[in-house]
Amino acid sequence: MHTEEQIKNIADALLSSFLPKDSNETELTFHFTIPPSQSYKVWYKRKKAVWEFIKFEEDKK
Repeated sequence: MHTEEQIKNIADALLSSFLPKDSNETELTFHFTIPPSQSYKVWYKRKKAVWEFIKFEEDKK
């Protein structure tokens, strides 16, 4: 298992690929996998113009 800081850093690096097209959206979630098979779901919330990492959970297999 990876640390929360590692997961946040990876999610932050991927965030721009998952930003919603609708500028009124204030929340988003996405999944990603760290090879070979560690998958996570992350949540973000937008506060003003900044997307903030809220939490994560390990995807169950």
